[in-house]
Amino acid sequence: MDIYEKLIENPLFFKWVYHPGTEIDSWWKAYLEMNPSEADQILQFKQRFYALGFSVEKLTELEKKALAKQIIQRLESIEKKRKRYQFAIGLTKYAAIAILFFSIGGVFVYMQMDKQHNELYVDESRIPTQLEGPVLIMPEGKSIPLLKTESSLDYTNPDQLVLNNESVIQSGSNNEKSLTNQIIIPYGNRSKITLSDNTVVWLNAGSRLIFPSKFSGKQREVLLFGEAFFDVFENTEMPFIVKTTSLEVKVLGTEFNVSAYPEDNTVQTVLKEGSVSIKKNNSGIFESDVVLKPNQMALFNKNSQNSKVYEVDAAYYTIWVKGLLSFDNQDLSRIIKKIERYYNIQISYTDPLIGLQKISGKLDLNKNLQEVFEYLAKVSSTEIRQIDNNNYEIK
Repeated sequence: MDIYEKLIENPLFFKWVYHPGTEIDSWWKAYLEMNPSEADQILQFKQRFYALGFSVEKLTELEKKALAKQIIQRLESIEKKRKRYQFAIGLTKYAAIAILFFSIGGVFVYMQMDKQHNELYVDESRIPTQLEGPVLIMPEGKSIPLLKTESSLDYTNPDQLVLNNESVIQSGSNNEKSLTNQIIIPYGNRSKITLSDNTVVWLNAGSRLIFPSKFSGKQREVLLFGEAFFDVFENTEMPFIVKTTSLEVKVLGTEFNVSAYPEDNTVQTVLKEGSVSIKKNNSGIFESDVVLKPNQMALFNKNSQNSKVYEVDAAYYTIWVKGLLSFDNQDLSRIIKKIERYYNIQISYTDPLIGLQKISGKLDLNKNLQEVFEYLAKVSSTEIRQIDNNNYEIK
């Protein structure tokens, strides 16, 4: 896929896609005429961006490249399936999934899942352009600010939505399957959501969850960007499915944690109780699902598209729900990333090698930031100093 890599590194390509004009259009027209062998691939690659259907002015260069890589993976997957399973094309149809991850408060996505199931659709025009804190976006597009730091939502009453155990919103019935609720939790905040089926979701900092007011059909589907712990209410007649940009986790009733931050290279699924099966979004018809047992973790690598299963102590990966952070011989950099998300701060290193050192311990994130830093500096033999309001440095 060398041609796609060249396009990603060419700023004129992104200008052509996002800011077309007479001059840039003429340049690419001449290029395609001079390179006819590349024309079909370039035009197909460009068309994939148009299929997304969301505002692109907010994208950073890093996010544009990240989106391009997602599209390349999709094109490669389609090509492999065409060559490998040509005999089954008439029997097997895959719905295209156009997903771009976002950084909270910045980029938002047009999303549409497999049309054979319940659709989860986000109308980008109804999302606030700037967020000052956590927000719930109702199916009709109404934005409701949530409590900062900690918030709760309860959907178990079919006609009422209860916020923070006290405020009641008359939700009424909603028959539009394609327009759903979404909750956006920026860094420095968390939320607990009780869904209509009594499933409880703890949404971690820097995350977004898209879900229906009430479940219908043959399965219960939600979309996750970021990290969440799920305590799924058992219903053997209606499996519960968590979809991410890379894979989906299917359960009947269990407790598990999914960490699928867009900026991370891996998707991490840890099972506390019950059983879950995990499937890649672009898996072939002969690929088997990964099935986890309690205290196992499936680590999916976005680059290699492979999963590995490890024996773990699930408590280490789910204790964040209580505001605690446990780590056993983990890289300091991984701990720092979680602290950045939890407190909505930025931490840099005077020497990148500092982040590679292994540390063990437990942090109480309910304490103030200074106390957390004092403990972290002690167990890592480092010094953490403040540069300005939200920026810190480790040396």
